[in-house]
Amino acid sequence: MTSTSVTSVTSVNSVSSVPGPPADRAERFVRELAELRIPDPAAARAALWLRLGGLLMLAGLVLGGLAFPLAHATDSSLGQGDALALGLGGVTAAVVGGALFLRYSLTGFLRFWLARQSYDLDRLGERLTAAAAPSASASAAPAQAPASAPAPEGEPRHGDLPRTDPAPR
Repeated sequence: MTSTSVTSVTSVNSVSSVPGPPADRAERFVRELAELRIPDPAAARAALWLRLGGLLMLAGLVLGGLAFPLAHATDSSLGQGDALALGLGGVTAAVVGGALFLRYSLTGFLRFWLARQSYDLDRLGERLTAAAAPSASASAAPAQAPASAPAPEGEPRHGDLPRTDPAPR
């Protein structure tokens, strides 16, 4: 019977695992996240602004809903003006609340996305350097070839980067 590696993550600082490649990868990811010192997306201040944005959106909807019957229930232009001011305040509260809610809800998502993107790029770099290392050691094994003369103008330079000069006119 074969054994499988099991990883249980209890918090950012404590990871218990049985040795194995998936466990090492998870441990490394948790350790690198802790090293980046990315604040928790569910921090108290961010959660407060998120709730405040939701409450402002709700208050704006309620104020807008109350302003319509108030403006239509009277013939007095002063009463209608007050109701319109109340409705405009409701629309403003809804827009500000929506902006706050959107900003703080996207912050948590984008923070995790950035950490994940950083981790994936690091893994890609490690794979590319690991793949390039054997080919570099294999090419260094044979004796060095004599240096060749530079290619004449207009001839391709095999092994060098292509020229980026503008084409002659």
